[in-house]
Amino acid sequence: MDYAYLTLDELKYVMPESLSAEDSLMFVEQYIQNWVKEQVVLQKAEEQLPDKAKDVHYQLEDYRKSLLIFAYEQQYIKSRLDTNVSMNDIETYYNNNLKDFSLRDYIIKAVYFKYTNTTPDLDKMNTWYKLKTKEDWVSAKAHASLYAVDLHTDTVNWIYMNDMLSKIPLTDINKSSFLKYKHRVTFEENGMVYFLKILDYKLKDESSPLEFEKDKIKGILLNLKMNDLRKELKDELYKDAKNSEAIKIY
Repeated sequence: MDYAYLTLDELKYVMPESLSAEDSLMFVEQYIQNWVKEQVVLQKAEEQLPDKAKDVHYQLEDYRKSLLIFAYEQQYIKSRLDTNVSMNDIETYYNNNLKDFSLRDYIIKAVYFKYTNTTPDLDKMNTWYKLKTKEDWVSAKAHASLYAVDLHTDTVNWIYMNDMLSKIPLTDINKSSFLKYKHRVTFEENGMVYFLKILDYKLKDESSPLEFEKDKIKGILLNLKMNDLRKELKDELYKDAKNSEAIKIY
């Protein structure tokens, strides 16, 4: 039987820096245990596997080549990739692929405020949160900045309704009916008072709005640019090699 040895130098190489003496000891013990288990499995593999299965030279060489190609592609892409994606390109992609942007859940634009039931002027907040006038909005935000325990005042960006419901103890509601017919609600529970005003909504399975998908589409378009650069790299190198007669096919 051939024995395997774990040396002190190998342990020092894998040891994370700045560990306390106690943590270093724990790390060494765990590493040695894992190393021994790995060697036991490796020894059994050497004994049991046929020679063909143990010959991993070609697999290792393929893996090495893949790593080198990937590293070079990343270098090439980094030096040439234009990360700017125009809103026009985003809109065009969205309109051409609308079927791919279906909502998997309900989304809303909403404002939300949470107070203790001893907060001053809650009777006024009961009017302000309905946002019937610009003055209501100013008053609601000013009051919330002083007294709210929690709040959400982003009126521009869409959020998943479930993210809002995780903050508000509204249970056993029919989301579709709630959004269609009850755009605002206030109630008290366990000493806390909640105010919720729905400004806009999209139902599950409807087309997702462009602004909700904008970042996702930008990522898609950047990936397409990267793929184009990979193709460009291969085509250019192939053309150069062919012109210089570096490629010979027999």
